[in-house]
Parts: sequence; C-alpha cells; structure tokens
Amino acid sequence: MIINLIVIALILFLGFHFSRKKDKNNESNRKKYIRIICFILMLQSGLRNVVVGSDTHTYFLSFQDSRSSSWQDIYIRIVDYYSFGIGKDPGYAAFEKLVSSIFGEYQLLLIVIAIVFFSALGNFIYQNTTRLIDAILAFVIYSVLFYSFFSITGHRQTIATAAAMFSFELIKRRKLIPFLLLIVIASTIHKSVLLFIPFYYIAQISKPKLFFRVVLLIFPIIMVFRNNLSTYLKILGGYEEYGINEAAGTSTFTALFLLISIVALLRSKTILQNNIKAQQYYNAFAIALLFIPLTWVNPSAMRVVQYFSIFMLLFIPEIIYSFQAVSLRVKRDLTFFIIIVLIALFLKSNWNTSPYGFFWEEMRLFKAYYN
Repeated sequence: MIINLIVIALILFLGFHFSRKKDKNNESNRKKYIRIICFILMLQSGLRNVVVGSDTHTYFLSFQDSRSSSWQDIYIRIVDYYSFGIGKDPGYAAFEKLVSSIFGEYQLLLIVIAIVFFSALGNFIYQNTTRLIDAILAFVIYSVLFYSFFSITGHRQTIATAAAMFSFELIKRRKLIPFLLLIVIASTIHKSVLLFIPFYYIAQISKPKLFFRVVLLIFPIIMVFRNNLSTYLKILGGYEEYGINEAAGTSTFTALFLLISIVALLRSKTILQNNIKAQQYYNAFAIALLFIPLTWVNPSAMRVVQYFSIFMLLFIPEIIYSFQAVSLRVKRDLTFFIIIVLIALFLKSNWNTSPYGFFWEEMRLFKAYYN
C-alpha cells in the first residue's frame, strides 16, 4: 500500500509540476507527463515480487512449466483447443513460451506485460484527453480502482485489455477489419475480450442519452434475473469455472458506478456540448451497467466489466469539466474532493491487503493468499 501511495503522490506532484511550467505548449507537457507516469507504473508492475498479487505466483509456476515444454507441446495444445475444446487460451501459452525462450526469466515476462499494458493505457489517455488535469485525474483513478488487478494480478486479461484499449482508436476511425483482427488475436490470450466486439457498433449509437436512460431503467430488472443472465455470458466470457457465489456482492463499486452514471446523465447536455466524442463514454458505461449485476453472482465477473469500466478514466474528468460552465471554483473544488474520496477509498480497500514488495525483497508466499 505504501508504494502505491508514493506512486499516487508522484502522479499528483508531477502533474502539479507540469501544470506550472512556463512552457505554454499544453500538448507537449501532457505527452511528457503521460510518458513519465506510464514508465513509473511499468516499473511498479514489472518489478514486483512473485508473491505480490493473488495470481502472480500461479502464473510463475505456469511460466516455469513452459520453460521445460517444447514448441511441439504448444502446437498440440493449440490443436487440442480448436479441434476438441480442450484447455483454454492457447495464445497465452504461445506468448509465455516465446518470452521464456528469449529471456528465460519470469521477471522479464512481468516487465513485457507491463510494457504492453501501460503503452496501451498511455495511448488511451493521451488520445482521449486534451487537458493535463484530465490525465492527472485519470491516473489517480487508475491507481485507486484498477491497480490491484492490472498492475499486480492479471496476466492474460491484462494483455487482452491492452488490446481493447488500442482497438478503441480503430473504433473511432471505423476500421472494422483491423479492429476484428486485433480482438480475435487477443481472444486467444483471453476469450472474454470477444465481449468487446459489439462495442464497435454500440460506440456509434448517436443518441447516447436515450440508450443510457434505457439501461438505467432496466438495471433493476437485470439485477433480479442476474443468475439466469450469468449462465449465458460466463461461457462466452471464458468463466465457465465460476459458479454462483452466495457471498458475492460489489456494493461499493455498484453504488459508485450508479452515482457516476446518474451525475453523468444530469450533466449530459453540457458534457456532449464540450466533447461530442463523450457519447462513446456514455455507451461504454451503459454496457458496463449491463454487466455489473453479474458481479453479484460471482465477483470474478468484474473482469468482464473492466473492459468498459476502464472508460471511467476518461468519463469522470469530462463530468468534472462540465461544471466549468457553473464556476471554475466549483470545478476545482470538485476535482480536489474527488481525489480525496478516491484516496480514502484506496486506503479503506487496501488497509489489510498483502504488502507490495520488489523482486529482490524477501517475502513469504502465504501473504499473497491469506492476507
């Protein structure tokens, strides 16, 4: 937790530094800032200890196995998957074997994944923001709400989500064939990214407020029938092994998401006037709302939601900016308030979690599983 707090402090400090630079080239400052923060996040993720993150050690054991396997074994695994449905995500096995053949060290696999993901994240933020403050807030949101999965836990879906973020630019330019090619390749690493394909068309919905209202209205119905819905979607998403968890419930995240959605709907006129591309954020949030009830069946469904909830990094800054029409002071105070709330949420959710450690530090394996 301490390391991530230091990273958040660096995000804010460097953001303040670049915002006060005499160079008035906002574009240049924003680009430099995004590159520096992404580099810091790459180091944080790639240099972590093998026991940091709930899945990291499991992936470490998988990587060790890949070192002793042959390319013939990988070929058989791919054939078995596509011919007989045996196994899952053969693309990751090939990727893992490639890295183990070239580098031979698991730590370098973590670094490669970090480079892929944070290159995508940096591009995602850079291409879809115009103000430095938006980038600052986006990185704070990431460090609070998404760090625990993408930075220290996921491997397969982290790569797949990187592909989804890169593909968003193809959606904006309406490049269907390259978009499908990228998503299909990524689906060999994690099948769930196939759920991002409909977004190519949904993102183009020209009446996002109407679509958003409809989804908010049917949200309670989906909550009631969430168990039935999960039966169909968990197969497509590659989560067949996750059954109904009676203790499931993402109350804090659901409440936060609904609050953001309601405020976004109330501010929709100003938001869309400020940035017509924000319609795609509304459409992404609407899809996330459709999937959130599944997290009440099994929290693992949050991994499906994340393909769309990642747009929170772009949407919240647009919501805040919409208050500039009310008052610059209101916008500034709201920004500070949200940052404070986000840090408070981070402290609350990470107070008793396992500590972060670098690969050269001694850490006990049980901490990753039982803390």
